[in-house]
Amino acid sequence: MSQSSIEWTEMTWNPVTGCTKISSGCKFCYAEIMSRRLQAMGLEKYKDAFEVREHPDQLNIPYTWKSPKTVFVNSMSDLFHKDISVDFIKSVFKVMNDNPKHVFQILTKRAERLYEIHKELKWTQNIWMGVSVENEKVTDRIEFLRETDAKVKFFPVNL
Repeated sequence: MSQSSIEWTEMTWNPVTGCTKISSGCKFCYAEIMSRRLQAMGLEKYKDAFEVREHPDQLNIPYTWKSPKTVFVNSMSDLFHKDISVDFIKSVFKVMNDNPKHVFQILTKRAERLYEIHKELKWTQNIWMGVSVENEKVTDRIEFLRETDAKVKFFPVNL
């Protein structure tokens, strides 16, 4: 967990790290560049650089926050990456469900996978689900998001 300079959130929580590029919006990936830096600094969590990794030891962190937080989940990954197990995604959702005083913001470029498993997840009001829409070629992500059971939906558009 760390404080964030992202204007729409207070902090980040990364129970998953790493990713693979899937669209033009990934070309200059901040998380990939940052993970190399964190690896060079010797942080254990980033020893594999940008390889996709689940971090079960990070799941208890939100339970320790006393005051309400607005939290970007997985700023260093994509929770709906194909290499993240559905069971681990459910574990992340359980933590968010158990902590209703916090707002958890999730952003994905993998809207198809989100749609495929959305019925298996418990959507509470404090979970904000979003999709990245970096150009007109990927506006279908909006439809996948629209069809989910998420209570709060958002999509930053950079067209």
